Amino acid sequence: MNWIFDFSKQGTIDRALERQAFHNKFAPMLGFMPLMGRMYFVDTSFAFADPRAQTIWSQAVFVYGLQNMFFTQMMGKDKNSLIHVNTKLLTAKGGTIIFEGRDPMSGTGVGDDGNTTGNEERIRRRNMSLAVHERAHSYVSAGKMSEQLTATDIREDGKEDLGEWIAEALENDIAVAAYGGYNENSSGADIQTITESYPTSDRIYYGGQDAAGALGNSGVSYATDLLLTGGTKANNLAGTVIMESIKRRCIAARPKFRPVIIRNLSGANPDDIRSGKFRGPVLAKIMIVLMDPLQIKAIKAETGNNGYRAMVSAAQVRGNLNPIFTGAEFYWDGMLIFEYDRVGRRTGAGGTTLSEGFLLNAGRTATTDPLATGRTVARALFMGAQAMVFGWAQKPGWSEDFVDNNKPKVKVDMMYGVGSTIFNAHGTSTPGSTEAIYCLDTEVIVDA
Repeated sequence: MNWIFDFSKQGTIDRALERQAFHNKFAPMLGFMPLMGRMYFVDTSFAFADPRAQTIWSQAVFVYGLQNMFFTQMMGKDKNSLIHVNTKLLTAKGGTIIFEGRDPMSGTGVGDDGNTTGNEERIRRRNMSLAVHERAHSYVSAGKMSEQLTATDIREDGKEDLGEWIAEALENDIAVAAYGGYNENSSGADIQTITESYPTSDRIYYGGQDAAGALGNSGVSYATDLLLTGGTKANNLAGTVIMESIKRRCIAARPKFRPVIIRNLSGANPDDIRSGKFRGPVLAKIMIVLMDPLQIKAIKAETGNNGYRAMVSAAQVRGNLNPIFTGAEFYWDGMLIFEYDRVGRRTGAGGTTLSEGFLLNAGRTATTDPLATGRTVARALFMGAQAMVFGWAQKPGWSEDFVDNNKPKVKVDMMYGVGSTIFNAHGTSTPGSTEAIYCLDTEVIVDA
């Protein structure tokens, strides 16, 4: 006998009904109760609050957030990344991550036929701790009537909205931590994801130059932003001369700033790049510089040999395939400069509000270094390898629930910590200097 099966939807239904009829006819003979009415089929689907759906959406939101964040291309787990990322707490319990740094050996060793016994050098390590905290946000539907009146898909649109919020929250925290700012708690939220640390005194310069390249205040840093803004504005702007001066200070710093290593991807096999086995030959060892748009404006207004045309002609590496060059403003004397609108900017208004100065009091309620009235200062960042540390304890998670039974609510939360790298001295708990960030506070001329 030849059996012919109809695999169409209707054929499937017909066979199921036949089985149901067979079961109802013979079940009593076998001691079972017959099925009453129709046979029920169980569909496999992801309900609104199904945890499997939440996992898929969590990944999508996380990827969307990273794709829209400036610092993503500068983050990595290796020591040559600008931002050193640690993920140990993703699989382990705890609220603090310990990062280690090495002190280079300084001994001279021994010479011919020398005996190293008794002349050994102690290996020294420095460490810092980074606390992780939770950061969360959510939205809820106003109700069925509101959804009926709009074409907005609360889940689909919400994925993008919360993805953008993740990017904003992470990027703001990284930028604020880099320039020595503080957690944002003006709304009363207990946000603690930034390990707060104002730049150490040997890692900040208050001052600048004029358009012709002459350094203000005879090339000596002012002591505060208040004193900086008490000087002549035109003598304390951003420019290539003061940039070169800051770079020399970074090289002379102890510990010395390590450059970020950039590799020439055009010289690597694409398959090797994807596998991570080979990143191409070293193209450059550079310092990353983030500057306020108004500081870039001042640089472009330089005169003479320090003009912007000279910079553009020196920007040979801008066309390289390495993504870190994407969006860079220019390359100058071993520094890759990005125009970045999230570096700190403050304006004096005759008071001590948080927007009038960078340095705050212990209660984070007022500035202790207010700018002169009507003067504006921007803080540029000169950054080397491992300038910052970032630790994950939970990557963004997506959860869904209902309010008042039928109003969908969507929440995203994550646990992380971020801070500028400041190691303790070997064997102590005393913080040293900021490891690889040098801040430059210059005055800026605000557009009319």
